[in-house]
Amino acid sequence: MVNRILLEDVQQREMPEEFKELRGRKLLVTGAAGFIGGALFKRLVEYGLDAVGTVMYQEEAQELRKSGYQVEVLDLAGNESWSEVLRDVDIVFNIAALFQEVEHGETMYNKVNVDGTLRLVQEAAKAGVKRFVHCSTVGVHGHVKEIPCTEQSPFNPMDEYHRSKLKGELAVLDFAKPLPKDGMVVTVNRPAMVYGPGDVRMMKLFQAIAKRRFMMIGSGKTLAHLGYIDDQVNSFLLCAVKPRENVHLQSFNIASGSPITLNELAAKIAEAGNVALPGVKIPVAPVWFAGLLCEIVCRPFGLKPPVFRRRVGFFTHDRSFDLSKARKLLDYVPRVDEKEGIRITLDWYRKHGFV
Repeated sequence: MVNRILLEDVQQREMPEEFKELRGRKLLVTGAAGFIGGALFKRLVEYGLDAVGTVMYQEEAQELRKSGYQVEVLDLAGNESWSEVLRDVDIVFNIAALFQEVEHGETMYNKVNVDGTLRLVQEAAKAGVKRFVHCSTVGVHGHVKEIPCTEQSPFNPMDEYHRSKLKGELAVLDFAKPLPKDGMVVTVNRPAMVYGPGDVRMMKLFQAIAKRRFMMIGSGKTLAHLGYIDDQVNSFLLCAVKPRENVHLQSFNIASGSPITLNELAAKIAEAGNVALPGVKIPVAPVWFAGLLCEIVCRPFGLKPPVFRRRVGFFTHDRSFDLSKARKLLDYVPRVDEKEGIRITLDWYRKHGFV
C-alpha cells in the first residue's frame, strides 16, 4: 500500500549531469514493490529513463502496468528462467531480498538472499548485463566492533537475515572475481537504516512518539546512523555510473549525516512532532526474552511475532559508519541531515494518515 502511494506521486524531474551515463540504458530494479527498490524505481521513472521494475506477484505487476509502469515478475526463490526479464538489460539494481520475515527460518533466508541472488548475478552475466549493483546491508557488521566502522571492519552479523545478506554479498563478489576485464562490473552497496517517505519500519517509532507512548529500551545511549532515502537512491545511481576502476568488486557503506544516540533521535522526532518525550526507560533483558519466546511460539505456525529480537537489537547495537570510501570513490555526499529528513518523513506520515 505504501509503495503504491509513492508510485502514484511520480512527477517528472530533470536528471543531474552526474547521472548522464544512464541515458539510453535499459535499467532493471528488482524488489520494486519494497521501500528502497520502489524509491529507486520511482526516481528512474521520474528521470524519464527506460526502467523496468520486478515484483513477486503477477497481480501486483498487472496493477502497476495499468498505471503505465514497465513491470515484470521475478521471485528470487523461484525456479523459472529469468533470461527474458534480463534480455537487453544494461544495468541491474538488485534490491530484492527476504527481509523482516522472521516467521521464516534460516533456510528460506539463504534460499532467497544467497542462492537466488547468486543465480541472478550468474544469469545477468550470461545475458550480457554490463553492470550489477547489489544491495546488501551495513548489518553485515552487526553491533559494530569499531567506531566508526569501515568497509574493512570485522563482519559481525547478528541474526539469520544479516547472515544471509553477508553470504549473498560474498557470493556475488566471489562470482565476479574471475570475470574478464571487460566483463560485467559488480558493486555492493550497503545501506544503513534507511528512512523517509514510504518507510514502514521506522514508522512505528514515529507513531509511538507522536502518540506519547514511546518507551526507550535500555539507556538510549546506543548509536544510530540513519540513511535518508533520497541519499540512498543517489548512492545506487553513483555505483552505476562511476568508472570501473572505482567500483568493480567494491563494497560501500552508505548513510546520511553523522551517528547520533537513540536519545537524540527520539528527541528530534518529538521536536518535529511538537510533543513531549516521555522519560520512561525499560530494561533490555525482559524485552529480548519476550522476543525470543514470541519467535519460538510463532515460527512453527508461520506467524509473524509481535515482538522479535532483531527489533530489540535496534536499541542495543551500535551503528556508526565512516563514509570516506564512498566520498572518495563515488563522490557520494549526503544531502539530508536528520532534522530535515525527520521533518519531511513526519509530514509524509501525516499526509497519508499514518500518524
